[in-house]
Amino acid sequence: PDFAALGDALDSAGFVKCGLDRISTLEIMDLPELRAPAPVLADPPADGLGAGRAARYLVSHVPGVRTLTSAVWDIGAPCQRLAAHLACMYLSQLQALAVQVSMPIAEHNGALARNLTTLHIAAGVLARSGHGIIPAGQLQVLKLYDADAFFSWAPFACDSDTLTFSSLTALAISFASDDVRTTADFYASRKGREYSVHVTMGRDRRRIAFPRLQALSVRRLPYTYSDAWRMFGEAPLRRLAVSGPYAHVRYVDQALLAGLDVVDIHTVTGNAAAGNDQPQKKFGGRFTGFVRQLLAHESAVASAWLRHAEPFPLSVPQCVRWPRLAELCVGAYMPALALLALCTQLPALRRVVVQRIALDSCEDELTPAADCGDEPVWRSVRVPDEPASRGVRELQVHMGGGSTPRVPTLLAICCLVANLPGVRRLA
Repeated sequence: PDFAALGDALDSAGFVKCGLDRISTLEIMDLPELRAPAPVLADPPADGLGAGRAARYLVSHVPGVRTLTSAVWDIGAPCQRLAAHLACMYLSQLQALAVQVSMPIAEHNGALARNLTTLHIAAGVLARSGHGIIPAGQLQVLKLYDADAFFSWAPFACDSDTLTFSSLTALAISFASDDVRTTADFYASRKGREYSVHVTMGRDRRRIAFPRLQALSVRRLPYTYSDAWRMFGEAPLRRLAVSGPYAHVRYVDQALLAGLDVVDIHTVTGNAAAGNDQPQKKFGGRFTGFVRQLLAHESAVASAWLRHAEPFPLSVPQCVRWPRLAELCVGAYMPALALLALCTQLPALRRVVVQRIALDSCEDELTPAADCGDEPVWRSVRVPDEPASRGVRELQVHMGGGSTPRVPTLLAICCLVANLPGVRRLA
């Protein structure tokens, strides 16, 4: 498991006779027996350990590596140690580093990642690797994992007072925790009073700019970052994904919606596990208001995911300003009549997925066209002269995920389908 005999095994297999100088990519394949918890170490272990010897062997026989990666992100501790040694030794020539490491990637010789364009790394490991080790202007893809609430941009270098990621097109930040109390305690201890939520995302005195950023993903968003979105205000974003507790996500700058092609908003209230129904209703109602604000904000978005983990139905604003929306996926309770009201205002809509179709409080307004006696209820439903939408081609509705009273009536489902006569695929 510590790769101590890796060099001998490869030599006996004739590894060195295979023209290894032409290899440009090393992919670390994890094995189940190697999957043990990986301690985070401040410094690489002594050179005599197996991972260090194995890394030196690979570097000496495979000198041209430009990409160091793994098939999956979550790899075992021995593989993480090997990857960390390889990253240190190849750092100055790597173009892509996309593998989990448990140790700093820069040795004490101060080597710079001058060629790195793709970087996937845990934010804590990167912070311990040093300051200014990665030129910001050359990165094209950056994914930071397990970031704490106050991670630092210090490892990235620039030549001015503005930290400009001039080539970056995709940025993903996944936070390790969204614990509000931890954040509040931090501010209370620093300021001696109630904390302020007007804080940027990541610590740095420099202004941060993303002039070419097209895809942004922020997961488990901490409460502190109400002012985070300002740094993305000038970015030409086309895809935005944000997830976390509603109390945090609500600060997303809705002006970012204007130029998007794809948006994915996923919120939770944080009250479901506690079994407290009243906060659940309160935050559920606020989430509904939040979604109404999103839909009422002008946007060119073509595909949207709106997801909420709590049992509170969505409603629709009087004016929806997403005229180009072609695909809508709702991961929250949505009444059939509210869905029809939404479809009426979306002329480009072609595909609709509702994961939890809900009982509508106005279903008593739905009455059969005629008394059918013992005939099935769907025989009484007729396609209206002016249906909600003739453009929708695919409709998926799911009944699961709720209590029995929330399940809509068969008549409501029939009316929903009848008002979407263009549907060719129904599930």
